[in-house]
Amino acid sequence: MKNILYSGMSLMLCIAVLTACSSSESDEAKSKEKKKKYSPTYQFGKVSQQKVGSEIQLPGEFLPFQQVSIYPKADGFVEKVLVDRGSKVHKGQVLMVLEAPETEEQLVAARSNYLKAKAMLVGSAEHYRRLVAGSRISGSVSALDLESAHAKMMADSAAAMGEQANFGALAKIKSYLVVRAPFDGVITERNVHPGALVGSGLRLSGPMLMLQQQNRLRLVVDIPETYSLGVENGKEVTFEVNAMPGKKFTGKISRRSGNMNEKFRSETVEIDVKNNDQLIRPGMFAEISMASDGTAGALSVPSSAILTSTERQYVVRVQNGLVEYVEIKPGQQSDTMTEVFGNLHVGDSIVTNPRNDLKNGTKIAMK
Repeated sequence: MKNILYSGMSLMLCIAVLTACSSSESDEAKSKEKKKKYSPTYQFGKVSQQKVGSEIQLPGEFLPFQQVSIYPKADGFVEKVLVDRGSKVHKGQVLMVLEAPETEEQLVAARSNYLKAKAMLVGSAEHYRRLVAGSRISGSVSALDLESAHAKMMADSAAAMGEQANFGALAKIKSYLVVRAPFDGVITERNVHPGALVGSGLRLSGPMLMLQQQNRLRLVVDIPETYSLGVENGKEVTFEVNAMPGKKFTGKISRRSGNMNEKFRSETVEIDVKNNDQLIRPGMFAEISMASDGTAGALSVPSSAILTSTERQYVVRVQNGLVEYVEIKPGQQSDTMTEVFGNLHVGDSIVTNPRNDLKNGTKIAMK
């Protein structure tokens, strides 16, 4: 009986040992399989000089092609205002008439003085001419009389010129009393009415009138520094006006500032827009779309190859089977490629799916 009992216990002990061994081997196999399963697989690519360009969208604002605040050039009272807000005017058209009675009186007096000085000049010139004719007869005219007559004629000539200049200046001031449009446009502000006192020496709350040219507009856009090198005069752009969704317009870059705004690190460019129907108003906003040509001479890598830390950005280069972190600065981007600037060369092998746990100097096998 004891033998049977001992035999049964031995059998159970063997089964337990075998089960434990089998379980240990199974766990070890699973662990190896797990390690093998999660071992990272790296992909590789090359640094190229492929041109990276994409379509960029930027906000812009419409400004009048020309705009002027009209202030008085002479002191006076407003007699007539012939235009109002919204009036369309043409170059040279009379906008306002001012009155200044004292200027009229000064002009009359200046004209009288000029005519008097002119008459005196005519008399002294005739007297000098006769003396010159008489001096041909020897002894009839003394040299002193001849010189005195000539000096009198020159003095009268200078006086006449001075009076003429004074008369012309007052006539010019009188012409300032009639305010004319300097160019074709639309009156957008009117701040004075008949009877108001205006003048160049008075502190006015604003201009008498504001005139804008609206049949041609300037679309002003700030181009970020990254894209500014690819911008040239004549480059075609498309834009949409926020107030007219779905309607697209085209234009060309007409001029550029040529310098960077220190605050926003951008360059201001202008696009001339024809607006004969005046559907677009100055002050409206637009969304501009333009193709970026990329930075000349820049290297490019797949966007997935750029590894970003808290402070810098890197590309993982592989040389002689060893990992090397190369600090870069990214440039323009397309859907899959990014411009990079750093210690890289065309043809360098890089990891296109780098991980943060990939250490500098790690040996890596390229397949």
